[in-house]
Amino acid sequence: MIPLIPRVPHGGPGAQPFTGLDFSVNANPYGPSPRLIQAVRDADHAHYPDPTYGWVRERLAAWHGLSPAEVTPAVGASELLHRLARLCLSDGGSLLSLHAPFGELARAAALLGAPVSVVPEVPDTLPEGTRLVYVGYPHNPTGLAPTPETLLTLAGRCHEVGALLIVDEAYAPFVALSAPPRHPALLRLLSPGKAHGLVGARPAYALAAPDVIVALDNLAPAWHVPAGTAGVLAALPHAARFLAETLPRVAAHAATLADDLRLLGRVEHHGTPFLTLRVGDARALSADLLAAGVRVRDCASYGLPDCIRVSTRLPGENRVLVRELHARLAVGGRHG
Repeated sequence: MIPLIPRVPHGGPGAQPFTGLDFSVNANPYGPSPRLIQAVRDADHAHYPDPTYGWVRERLAAWHGLSPAEVTPAVGASELLHRLARLCLSDGGSLLSLHAPFGELARAAALLGAPVSVVPEVPDTLPEGTRLVYVGYPHNPTGLAPTPETLLTLAGRCHEVGALLIVDEAYAPFVALSAPPRHPALLRLLSPGKAHGLVGARPAYALAAPDVIVALDNLAPAWHVPAGTAGVLAALPHAARFLAETLPRVAAHAATLADDLRLLGRVEHHGTPFLTLRVGDARALSADLLAAGVRVRDCASYGLPDCIRVSTRLPGENRVLVRELHARLAVGGRHG
């Protein structure tokens, strides 16, 4: 039987209601995008959607300059990552991740009993048996991103050993990274709900070679994307104005927050909406902040037990976070 694997920790609400300030979710604080909210409202919720989602594939393909055969929609990046794990790791293959992988991918590998190895930099050669390679572009929570040239080199190494490279672009819109290069062994994973402040709709899709898309579609149940989410995906090409108006402000707020927190500890920030702050006992501090109505994300599951991750909110809300952290981390504070 498949082993029972505990759920991985994520940002956002837990089992108990929370009405405070949540800095644990990496999403655009100016969301949700009005254009995409309207797409949800306009969707035909009374009938089953086209089971092939042909119209969604066509719109996304035209937007990216690809063929519809190179696009597949999904409900959240997590759902696609679980399918990718089943596709590539079911025969005993292993997962290699540049820095800590997204928790859902690590859990998907664990459910299959697949080994997971984490490396701090792109290796010259891939370990024997590697079938799946994961790269955050940029990575969460470090904010680091390889160059497109490095991605192309890594894709070539994957092709040589029969592995697939996942390039996770969840936070790419925030830092205006160049699109990854096309390669038959490279899959682009996009979850635009974060940049559009619409994570609850769970829009996601993958761009890959047609044979990979066919294999992923084979692992999906019928009508796996609800009408509202499909409508959001189809509307993405017409929703760029919201990003152009809000993402520069998000970047400025995050930079200011990083500067304010550097007075309290070591900050790692590379232009993303989120940053990490070294605090000592991150779990204890997170629990203390939660009791005060402020939620942050401790980074123990990323292998950084002395760090918290915070994502910018609006300036006034950020000042509350700085004040609460200062009370606990400044000289004489409870966690100082």
